[in-house]
Amino acid sequence: MKGKYQIYLFAAALIVAIGFFIQRSFWGASSLYTVESDLGIDWEVRHFDEALFGEDSLDMKQLSAYFNPFIQSNPIPNFWKQERANQTLRDHYTNVQNLMDKKEITRDLNAISARAQELIGIPTPDILYFYISGIDLENPCLYFPGTSEGELCYAFVGLDNFLGMGYPGYAHMPAYQRALLRQSQIPVAYSNAILSTVGMENFNDPTLLGQMIYHGKMAVATEAMTGYEIETSEILGYSLEEWAFLEANEANIWEVFVRDQLLFSTDMMIRQRLSEPAPFSKLGTAMDTEIPGRVARYIGYKLVQSYAENHRDLSLQSLIRIRDAQKFLRDAQYKP
Repeated sequence: MKGKYQIYLFAAALIVAIGFFIQRSFWGASSLYTVESDLGIDWEVRHFDEALFGEDSLDMKQLSAYFNPFIQSNPIPNFWKQERANQTLRDHYTNVQNLMDKKEITRDLNAISARAQELIGIPTPDILYFYISGIDLENPCLYFPGTSEGELCYAFVGLDNFLGMGYPGYAHMPAYQRALLRQSQIPVAYSNAILSTVGMENFNDPTLLGQMIYHGKMAVATEAMTGYEIETSEILGYSLEEWAFLEANEANIWEVFVRDQLLFSTDMMIRQRLSEPAPFSKLGTAMDTEIPGRVARYIGYKLVQSYAENHRDLSLQSLIRIRDAQKFLRDAQYKP
């Protein structure tokens, strides 16, 4: 009897699991904002890293003609000669050449640009530039849509920002920062660079909730722009272990946000310790050291995702244009 009972229990669990995955397949986040899978754009890809570090000599005329955005920012030839001679930058370049598949990266970013245009109406870049940034944590990717009609649209990817946590060039950084400098973050950083030009913030809302909803919209939009081909944990910058902890403790974390009235706090210190990059989040609980950093962004994503799933008539463009953070809180029907 005991053996039969275990078999029945296993069968019941299997049925529940199958039902969950069927439901997720039809009604999960992947069905929210989709576009044609074969979308693509015509653009030109230029390798400033190779022109600066890979050639036998420095041809300033060629650089000025072919890589004008860089030379326009600093037209002094001696500056670029010093950059070319910088051994640290040369090491970054060598590792990029050895470790990265630029063709694969180009395909991924091309598809993202096409989805951004289709879903949000973002102008597609005319030229994509790869370059060595000297490690730029604030702007690992850049996107310029052009400020006037007829002006070219540019996108930039600093490839040395994604060489992996173990790269010696990152040794001086804290571990929580190095963890995000991985190649799988390129599509995320590129999507974020595009979305940063849309203006999703509510500038009249200084609350933690306002910041949470902003980051939540960024994450939901990034999922759509990357074609739901990247795990949500990667979109939000968490390891699988960190994500598993957050998923297992989501209800408890939300309870603390509500109980301690954190959502409507305008305290900059609270926003910093719960939303900004850090080794862990300071919620004032016994498990603080286990709660991954940026936990407010995680809850913000859950709120926006819940709102989107309960308002499927809204386009992604309409969703991200909602500036009222409290509207998300009221109408999300979020119940962790």
